[in-house]
Amino acid sequence: MEGKELLKSLSELPGVSGHENAIRELLSHELSSVADEVKSDGMGNVIALKKGVDSAGRILLTAHMDEIGLMVSGFWNGFLRVNPVGGLDRRVLLGQEVTVHGREEIVGVIGARPPHLGGQDVPKWPDVLIDAGFSSDEEARKFVRIGDTITLNGRFGELLNGKVFGKAFDDRACVVAIVEAFRLLRDVRHRWDVVFLGAVQEEVGHKGAFTGGYSMYPDLGIALDVGFATQPGVGKDKALESGKGPILALGPSFHAPLVKALKETARKWNIPFQQEVITGASGTDAWALQVIRAGIPTALISLPLQSMHTVVEALKWDDVEAASRWLAQFIAGLTAETKDKMRLSLPEEVQNA
Repeated sequence: MEGKELLKSLSELPGVSGHENAIRELLSHELSSVADEVKSDGMGNVIALKKGVDSAGRILLTAHMDEIGLMVSGFWNGFLRVNPVGGLDRRVLLGQEVTVHGREEIVGVIGARPPHLGGQDVPKWPDVLIDAGFSSDEEARKFVRIGDTITLNGRFGELLNGKVFGKAFDDRACVVAIVEAFRLLRDVRHRWDVVFLGAVQEEVGHKGAFTGGYSMYPDLGIALDVGFATQPGVGKDKALESGKGPILALGPSFHAPLVKALKETARKWNIPFQQEVITGASGTDAWALQVIRAGIPTALISLPLQSMHTVVEALKWDDVEAASRWLAQFIAGLTAETKDKMRLSLPEEVQNA
């Protein structure tokens, strides 16, 4: 599939944290034509390897496959009670259509009191109920079990000026960016091995990145995730702009020599990028990579995203393409000497003391 088509397919598939099977299957198929090896591990991560001509080093690119969603927690008069999986905003639930992944897939709705009768405040979680049309709890239990997952329904679409929207762009837009980077590297004689980690369960604690990063233990790691883009109500003091390029994170969690090298690559090849200072936790899989084993030199590249954690997440396609080119050009430029350049070494006089 071409890039946008792949994003559409990934976006519209279900993949609540811990239940990424459909995403894993499609992604593995797409990677099989551009990677030398594709496998899954015990956690459910997808791991793809593209070998370098002399395996001078190993770089890992990661983006997570899972999405936020709901899980059935009980029954009430034929309605389904739910708990959130990940950081789901209760404000976006009223009037939402969902799919219940029970013994079979069932359409449901989250209703709301009509505005003529006073409207409805943002519901607390115990008050969020899904109507799938069941007449009783007994009937509901024939189709649905406690623990079944629920995804919010949303379609992929295109707006003017190169903007696309859909659900689960966090983080499947970044998954696509890495797949496209692999495609750009198809005919390139790059020296380093490149590993793509399609990580599970980021939304509930970065679990796939911890386990996948631990087993791969690369020389360098780059995590791709989404960042906040400006939109009505979100100004430039809190976000960066769509269409102005991917975002490179700066801060103590991000390896300074790697960040510097990424900047140099972007400037050399005229790839637009923006910079964001993150002095604390980034809330991404970059943190997991940084602290695995003895630590992995790690950077974070983000795509500016509007309406995060809704079914109408939106971004500029140009930013996805820029991220792909950035990764491919950086990997093409890696040499046997790069590992030494990336070390945070002591001054020579200290080493020889």
